[in-house]
Amino acid sequence: MKLYEIKKILNAEILLGENLDFEIENASGAELISDILSDNKKNAVLLTGLTHNQIVKTAYMSDFKAIIFVRGKMPGRDVIELAKDYGLVLLRTLYPLYESCGLLFEAGLKGDFKNRFETEKDEQEKDLARAMELSYEVIGGDFNAAGRATEQAKKIFRQIGIDPTVLRRVAIAAYEAEMNIVIHAYKGKMRFNLTPKYIEIIAEDEGPGIPDIELAMQEGYSTAPEHIREMGFGAGMGLPNMKKFSDKFEITSDVGKGTKVRMIIYL
Repeated sequence: MKLYEIKKILNAEILLGENLDFEIENASGAELISDILSDNKKNAVLLTGLTHNQIVKTAYMSDFKAIIFVRGKMPGRDVIELAKDYGLVLLRTLYPLYESCGLLFEAGLKGDFKNRFETEKDEQEKDLARAMELSYEVIGGDFNAAGRATEQAKKIFRQIGIDPTVLRRVAIAAYEAEMNIVIHAYKGKMRFNLTPKYIEIIAEDEGPGIPDIELAMQEGYSTAPEHIREMGFGAGMGLPNMKKFSDKFEITSDVGKGTKVRMIIYL
């Protein structure tokens, strides 16, 4: 289904973008950042009522082709400018989220359920010398800069030709880790190590630490405060998503000191 057909079905208004003549194979409707990141769809359009700049960053990290704001929601000029920098198309419809998704499904945009899940690779890791190392500082509570480390690493990996499927997994796992630092810690560091066989992501922070890692790994468990939840974060899917999109996942934490997450994604 072409994007211009979707525009017609939803009686949508164009906020950004001129070319709507490209194929959309799937759609995702969500109001939580973690749900969007974990919804592994390709050539998809995102339908949401969230209008802050993190929704644009999230859509970019997840390789969505366009965002449709539902319920007549209007993003700010800064959000539109950010989407322009990322090359995203923005639309707006008066339909609520439920009706918008229903109309597209009824029109034939049913997607392919089996493509939502990727086959896990066998866990094998060799002691290989690092070919490239990237390092970025992350400041807790700085939502304006949140996602910048992952964004910069993704651009570099894309330029050197990392497979798009691998790159998407790296971006989602790293973005979740970076947002955990911003939400929960005082400060931290993101490191990306590229080897001939895999990309290693290390997220290490100085913060309160995690008293019960097993509990924190459960989907839906969160200690995020209400103002974080109002932004669409804090759904308790950060750590589960990191593990889901990694071939190897390790986490250690000292209460009162901080947390370290290490992830391996094979090329």
